[in-house]
Amino acid sequence: MQTDRILKMGNLRRRFIFGFLLLLVAGVFMPSAFAPWPASLAAERQGGQDEGVQSAVNYKVHKMQTELSLTQAQADAVGPIIKDYMIRREAVLQEAAGQGIVDHVAVKGTLKGLKENEYQKLSKILSEDQMKKWINKENVMAALNPDSAESTVDEGPSLTASGANFKF
Repeated sequence: MQTDRILKMGNLRRRFIFGFLLLLVAGVFMPSAFAPWPASLAAERQGGQDEGVQSAVNYKVHKMQTELSLTQAQADAVGPIIKDYMIRREAVLQEAAGQGIVDHVAVKGTLKGLKENEYQKLSKILSEDQMKKWINKENVMAALNPDSAESTVDEGPSLTASGANFKF
């Protein structure tokens, strides 16, 4: 009787350890499975493109509303701009992923052009202070994520009233 209970406890321990190791291995080899927002982007890449993009757009617009105190009209206006940028960015990255040898300089240049275009459009909707704050926020995020495809921080001209010369 005592021996059976000890054996059952041993089995429980083994199952617990096995489950823990399984989760650990899954976390190492599939980190996106544990991250809610990037998982939506993964779904986008695997076919649920419209849902994945819309989820990412909603996330970014909500983040902008919170950090920049956007009006509802501004939030409604920036959504399509963000969506257009994300779709174009994903297309560039998918095209680069399909190539054997990738010209990283060309890809980063293309992404930089897309980001400049996005900032140009956003500058027509956001105030100059909101644009400065958002660009600074994105610069900090790019600096913290050096592995990102668009993480290069360019020491170019700063924000102007016309909205044409942005630093990112």
